[in-house]
This record gives sequence, structure tokens and C-alpha cells, in this order.
Amino acid sequence: MNLNATILGQAISFVLFVWFCMKYIWPPIISAIKTRQKEIKQSLINSRKAQDELCILQKKIDQNIIEAKEKASNILNEANKQKVLILEEAKKNALEESKKILANTQSEIEIAIIHARKNLHKEVVDLSILMAEKIIKKNVSKDENQNLLDELVLFLSQVKN
Repeated sequence: MNLNATILGQAISFVLFVWFCMKYIWPPIISAIKTRQKEIKQSLINSRKAQDELCILQKKIDQNIIEAKEKASNILNEANKQKVLILEEAKKNALEESKKILANTQSEIEIAIIHARKNLHKEVVDLSILMAEKIIKKNVSKDENQNLLDELVLFLSQVKN
């Protein structure tokens, strides 16, 4: 009976121990495990949502980069067109300006030629008058042909003016 009483005592002790564990120790452990499972489940759901949001944001970023590249390309193309237009207009203006300068230079050259001709004509007239006076003084006396001299001087004066 000792053996049976010991086994019975141990069985009763074990049942009390199991009851005590089930009553006071098991509920907090299960509660902690369930709480932890809920937290892990929520963390997994949140990480999946974050991954989905990351994928969406990455697609948006990629789309924004593509749009920005297109805009930059358009801006560069527009700038190149403007550059070509400005260069063509500058060439046109430079050509017009060179034509104006050439025309002004030609007119200045023509004016200079006209002045040179006038000066040359004046000098020829002055030399002709001087030579005529010297020739007349040599060949004609003062008393003779005074009328001829007066007419010649008058004619040469008119040509000079």
C-alpha cells in the first residue's frame, strides 16, 4: 500500500500542479503567445503594405523620371531651335550691316573721288590761268590787246567758280 499511496499522492500532487498551472500560469503564457502572434501578424501585414506602397512609389518615381527626361529633352530641343533662329537672325543682321557698311564706304569713296576731281580741276584751272597770264605778259604788252586780256581773265574766272 505504500507504493500505491505514494503513487496516489504523487498523482494528486501532479493533478494539483497541473490545475494550478492551468489556472494561474497557463492563461498569461497563452495570452502572451496570442498577443505576440497578433503583433507578428500585424507586422507582416504592415510590411506587405509597405512593400506594396514602395512598389507603387517606385513606379511613380520611375514615371516622374521619364516625364522629367521628356521635359528636359523638349526644353533642349526648344533651346536648340531658338539657338538656330538666333544664329540665322544674327547672320542676316550681320549681312545687312555689312551691306550698309559697304554702301557707306562706296559712297564715301565716290564723294572722295568727286572732291579729288574738283580739287584737280581747280588746280588745273589755277595752273591754266597762271600759265595764260605768264604767256600773255611775255607776248603782249599792256597797251596792246587789253580787251583780249580782260575777256580771258573773265572767262577763266567763270570756269574757276
